[in-house]
Amino acid sequence: MRGTTRVFAVTTTAALALGLAACSPGGTADGGRPVQQAVPTGGQKSAKPVTLTYWTSFLPDATLREAITAFETAHPGVKVELRSFDESGYHGRLPKELAADKAADVVGLRIPAMTGEIRDLLRPVAEWKDKVSAGWIDELDEAAIDRTEKAAGNGKLYAVPMGSSGGAVMYYNAGLLSELGMSFPERAADLETIVRRVKKELSDVQPVVFSGEPRGQEELLFTIAGQSHPTLSDELLAGRKAWNGPDAVSALTAYRSLFERGVLARSALKLKGDRPAELFRSGKALFLVDDSGQSPMLSASHRKTAKISVKNVGAGPFPTILPEAEPAVRSTPEVGLAVTKSSKHVAEAAALVEFLTVGDGVPIWAKRLTMIPAREDFRPESSVFATPEGKKGHAAIEELVRDGGSANVPDEVFLKRAEGAIILDVAHGRLTARKAADRLQKEWARGQ
Repeated sequence: MRGTTRVFAVTTTAALALGLAACSPGGTADGGRPVQQAVPTGGQKSAKPVTLTYWTSFLPDATLREAITAFETAHPGVKVELRSFDESGYHGRLPKELAADKAADVVGLRIPAMTGEIRDLLRPVAEWKDKVSAGWIDELDEAAIDRTEKAAGNGKLYAVPMGSSGGAVMYYNAGLLSELGMSFPERAADLETIVRRVKKELSDVQPVVFSGEPRGQEELLFTIAGQSHPTLSDELLAGRKAWNGPDAVSALTAYRSLFERGVLARSALKLKGDRPAELFRSGKALFLVDDSGQSPMLSASHRKTAKISVKNVGAGPFPTILPEAEPAVRSTPEVGLAVTKSSKHVAEAAALVEFLTVGDGVPIWAKRLTMIPAREDFRPESSVFATPEGKKGHAAIEELVRDGGSANVPDEVFLKRAEGAIILDVAHGRLTARKAADRLQKEWARGQ
């Protein structure tokens, strides 16, 4: 682990703000980033302890509390009051509380869904990032920073991304695949061969399970599209390309072919919610197509509490379909941390954000594998993983998410109004790729 712990001598807010001007660079024993020490005015000791309030709906409460305990140990005099909210209520409550100056010093927010809505209640990162140490923002994945900035809609960065997610990817029962004498499929033709073997030799096992809901199929379609045209989803949603253009038709044709060839079973389109993952975790499916949020299955500790029957879970990219295609996912920064305008403890809040995004808090929450950390140089320790296949699979997912072409953020209105149903009609064979593309373009134009 890098030496990123800061010595943070806490003063009253006013004294700390003055003392920060006297910061002097130091160094760490292992050659890590310099330690910055906030020096109280006149060399006085802390007059009062500081309590930060931190509101969020993600990550799991136990994970965050472990990281916060480490932060408090590294920053004597600073206490963090964590309030974890249910996801459904948090989105509506947070803007109202922030507007009334009743909420936290630091807030966790879903970057795509919330940044633009509450940006005026947050401090731009440029106003507080240097209150801890210079250059720490540069340790974050550039693409994650860029997408977080774009989410605000005005060219400014208001939150610091903790981690990203992406999909679709494919998880597999490594023991069962080994029994078949097969390796993880790189191309759709390889997967087709395995599916035929499973149908013939393992009648009680479904070859591939996945979500038949519109969002899941939209994710799969644009994963396939991204294998040949990485930015197609972004271009369609921005209006720079037509939904009935050649790239979209090609993607829809490839997507439809998976169902026509039996690589993906149309009967599996009936699966909803967590049912596909349940089937996979209980050993009743060889492959699971889902997003990177299922990566905790690769963790040793998660297996002990989640009742996963499959002893060895691996992962990898969804197989490529079109010639000269490359593995791909759409990805997006999932959760960010922001300092509120109402915060009275900005320097301490900045220290907490840094600790959880590039500092020693990252290995603590990242070991759950719920997100790909935005800290560019971070990789989980080998001990986190249940098996070598899990470690290798997670590394593949990390690479895909960090290199993702388009953002994994659909137009929710369009998805519900037209896109989801049309995509499902293609999967069921009720629409050709061309007719579906023309209908998508017509519906898109109608909504603009």
